[in-house]
Amino acid sequence: MRNRGISFLSFVLCLELILIATVCAETKPIEKGATFPSITFKDIVSKQERKTLGISQKSNFSFREIPGNLIIIEVFNTYCVSCPRNVPVLNKLNYAIENDPKLKGKVKLISIAVGNNQNEVKDYRNLHKVLYTVLTDLDFSVHKTLGSPRVPYAIFVKRSAKGKDIVVDTHSGIFDSYDEVMKMLRAILI
Repeated sequence: MRNRGISFLSFVLCLELILIATVCAETKPIEKGATFPSITFKDIVSKQERKTLGISQKSNFSFREIPGNLIIIEVFNTYCVSCPRNVPVLNKLNYAIENDPKLKGKVKLISIAVGNNQNEVKDYRNLHKVLYTVLTDLDFSVHKTLGSPRVPYAIFVKRSAKGKDIVVDTHSGIFDSYDEVMKMLRAILI
């Protein structure tokens, strides 16, 4: 009985340390108005995902190689308990983008799974029925480049006429609804 008490106390202390580290972790997420940094993805993407993203190579492609006027990026982690709540909203958004001639090819949606590998992403996609492209950031390099935002975090990047990528909006946390995201998207595209 005493060992259980010590084990439980150790467990609680570990949780408290993790919570303190999470709260105290320095984050300065990329903000509206910032130039979007140069990032590269190492993932091997399927033929369908390459078609959706508008890229030709299977792996090692940069963000700049993804064509479009607006790219919506969701930063998340497969072990985040609240992140799956964004999946239905983003699935619906992805469907709208792919089936609206005014949006298809101009707007792209990707998620970046920070700290996760391809198998974790595969399991997450199957469990939550994710229908959009999910890329990995196992070593947190993209996450750090984006200012280590708490997840979920969404970034709306608009490509200027001169080819410069500008963060035009961000969203921290869960989206309230599909309508909220579409309202943001339409306001950006006007």
